[in-house]
Amino acid sequence: MSAVDQEASYRSLYTYAWDIEDQGVGSFVDEVLAMGIRDVTIATAYHAGKFIRPHAKQGPRVIFPEDGVTYFEPDLTRYGEIQAKAHSQANTKAVVGDLIKDGRVRVHAWTVLLHNSRIGAAYPHFTAKNAFGDSYVYSLCPMQPAVFDYAVNLCTDLSSQYAFNSLVLETPGWLPYGHGYHHEFAQVASNAWLDNLLGTCFCDACQQAARRKGIDVIALQDRVRVSVDNYLQLSASAQADQAATWMQNDLLSDSDWLAYVEMRQDRVTELVSSIRAAIPAAMKLAVIPTVQRPTAACWTEGSDLKALSEVADYLEIPFYEASANRAIADAWESLRQVTHPEKIRAILRPGLPDLNQGNEIATAIDGINALGIRDFAFYNYGLLPQHRLDHLAQVLQSKKE
Repeated sequence: MSAVDQEASYRSLYTYAWDIEDQGVGSFVDEVLAMGIRDVTIATAYHAGKFIRPHAKQGPRVIFPEDGVTYFEPDLTRYGEIQAKAHSQANTKAVVGDLIKDGRVRVHAWTVLLHNSRIGAAYPHFTAKNAFGDSYVYSLCPMQPAVFDYAVNLCTDLSSQYAFNSLVLETPGWLPYGHGYHHEFAQVASNAWLDNLLGTCFCDACQQAARRKGIDVIALQDRVRVSVDNYLQLSASAQADQAATWMQNDLLSDSDWLAYVEMRQDRVTELVSSIRAAIPAAMKLAVIPTVQRPTAACWTEGSDLKALSEVADYLEIPFYEASANRAIADAWESLRQVTHPEKIRAILRPGLPDLNQGNEIATAIDGINALGIRDFAFYNYGLLPQHRLDHLAQVLQSKKE
């Protein structure tokens, strides 16, 4: 058994504990090492879902993960009003520790923070609320002090129990309106402008923070409600280019709206900075700043790429695009904000709905690497069909350093 070179560039597979449990840690590590993978980014706190497992060896072919649980046993003395809840199965929770003990890959803790419908249902007063006061059960609001503390406590607990190479934080801010919530349904065409208006939180904590910044938040909330109401009565639907320019116009013409966006970005940066201070100095901190496409829309979730890159060790950016050309362009734009390529880890999807054709994954890796970005992760071991894993292995083996 040999340990991975700690100085080698990041080559990781995102995965779930149940997929490793399915075949055993030793067999899993043998497989990924043969692919040219030297890191595993494993979910340690995760949300609900419904996933098909194309190459599952045993267990369910379609899995519904337990909602909003941790894949380790939390130390509940570390938590305040909001407490973590562990997965119900001991064998599943054991995977993280067993993977670290194996020692042949670097292990990174993929930690979902504020996307948690279980907690949202239990504490609706801590969820994001739109301009109409409607609660989004899947999105905890980081402006709420109890939510902020929960996120810090979760990371402190996790990092005290395991010697991860890094923590990888997902959803440190507000989730967008268009989320894929189960049975999500509409007979109104979505667009970026409408989703942003409906996705912006106006809960009591956000309103209090806005007033401290001198923002006339009640008037801003009224303008959002009127805009949404009037649009929903329109007998036409905005096209993508129209919606994008409407958002730009809102920010350029409404100083309170721009200040509100900056207030949200400051809060997410503060949260990440607090987590960085709370975990061991030797453990790196990476942040997935957005689920938006393209990455530049991350401000709608409260992310400021430049500011986050200054308080975290890495930004782990999902360049989830349908072509290598778009993925490379998105990486270039992200670097315009961050300026330091060594601060960016790129996540690519070598399968549907993204880089699924021909040699697109290799072209994307080469193009992003040419920009100076050296670290790559791939999503997701359990979700990709075997033939796409095999193709990824061929690509990685052809690019051995």
